[in-house]
Amino acid sequence: MRGCVLSTDRRRTVLRGVGAAGLLAALGFLTAAPAAWAGPNSGKVAFSVGSDITTAYFFRGILQERNGFIWQPYGEINVNAYSTDEEHAIVTGITPFVGSWNSVHSKDTLGTNAVENWYESDVYAGVKFNLFNTVEMKPFYIAYTYPNGAFPTVGEADLQFTLFDAQWLDKWALNPSVLFAWEFDNTAFGTNEGTYAQVSVRPSYTIYESETYPVTMAIPLNLGLSVSEYYETDTRNPAFGFFQGGAIFTVPLAFVPEDYGAWSVSAGASLYAFGTTTKQANDNDTPWVVGTWSLNFAY
Repeated sequence: MRGCVLSTDRRRTVLRGVGAAGLLAALGFLTAAPAAWAGPNSGKVAFSVGSDITTAYFFRGILQERNGFIWQPYGEINVNAYSTDEEHAIVTGITPFVGSWNSVHSKDTLGTNAVENWYESDVYAGVKFNLFNTVEMKPFYIAYTYPNGAFPTVGEADLQFTLFDAQWLDKWALNPSVLFAWEFDNTAFGTNEGTYAQVSVRPSYTIYESETYPVTMAIPLNLGLSVSEYYETDTRNPAFGFFQGGAIFTVPLAFVPEDYGAWSVSAGASLYAFGTTTKQANDNDTPWVVGTWSLNFAY
């Protein structure tokens, strides 16, 4: 399959779920039966579901698939276990979460068994800690599984920090975050288990004011780096993996009654630029533009 360059040693973990098949069934229930709910969610359990259609799938700058139809459904459950408004509290919120992320391809992406089109199913779980109402610390575990048999399951331990800078920058907030990922038991690239870091910002602006259908533009910028042997080959061990930048436009589906949760649609494009080894792995094609269309639901 053109562009699929992952080795059989591949190890990728991204905390995403609860078991793909079971969670997808739950997601189907959530989207099929919202009429039974009395109104907006005021409880301690929150659900979010999304469905992306994209023109290519890169994992941290490593090409997985860019031919055919690519559908990526996902979902997450968050439980508000603890929260406080105390002024001097260090921990102001504790939220356990579980989720699932999947990639289904019309092409047989390295498939070796009967479910050849279900390329990837990631499951993850962790806890979000809100500190001083200013920083979110999110440790989690993610398992990358491949229902079509393309690769063995990969595991990863991740730690992410996000700064809530809107309290200082208001509408000019950058929402910066940094992610660290430690591979174990297989690897995403090369032969050695490595350590990955990603620095991200995601400013967001309302570019069209409306009481019913405002248009919001987000500008996600991501820099992927190797801390230790993440993008290594036999002859190179570069620090720079990829840079991704783009724009995403989102509109709420205000015609959907509030009792059915919050629905929105979005569309956007991202430009990928690759480092030395990721460029070679991606058929020496750089930069690369990826378009994505999404439907999202939260309750």
